[in-house]
Amino acid sequence: MTLKHLIAAAIVAGSAVASQPAAAYDIRITGQTLASRQLAVDVLRDIAAYSKATGGCSFVFSADMRVLPARATPPVTRSRGGHAEQWTLNLCAAKQRFQVAMWPSPRGGTDYAITPLTGRMPLTTR
Repeated sequence: MTLKHLIAAAIVAGSAVASQPAAAYDIRITGQTLASRQLAVDVLRDIAAYSKATGGCSFVFSADMRVLPARATPPVTRSRGGHAEQWTLNLCAAKQRFQVAMWPSPRGGTDYAITPLTGRMPLTTR
C-alpha cells in the first residue's frame, strides 16, 4: 500500500466519523433529567444541529443535566403541565448552557423548546 492509499483511507475514515449524527457515539451524561432516553437523544440531536449551524461543529462530548425548580420554569411551560431543565454541554471543546423546557404533547409524547443560555465558554468555566 502506497502513502497515497494510506492518506486516502485516512480521509475516508475521518469523513465517516465526522459525519456521524449526534448520539451515534457515547456521550458522558451526568446529573438528572426527567426526559426519556429517546427525548434526550432528540434534544441532543437538535442542540448538535444548532451548534453545527452556529459554530461549524456538532460533536457533543458530555452533558450535565439538572431539573430546575418550579419557580425557575417559564410560566407558559408550567401552564402546559411541564417543567424546565438546564443542560450544560461540552460541545466542540467549549462549554455551553441551554434551558430545555418540556411539556406533554396533545398528540402524545413530549414537546420541548431549547433556549441557549450562554454562548460558547471555556471548558474551565464553572
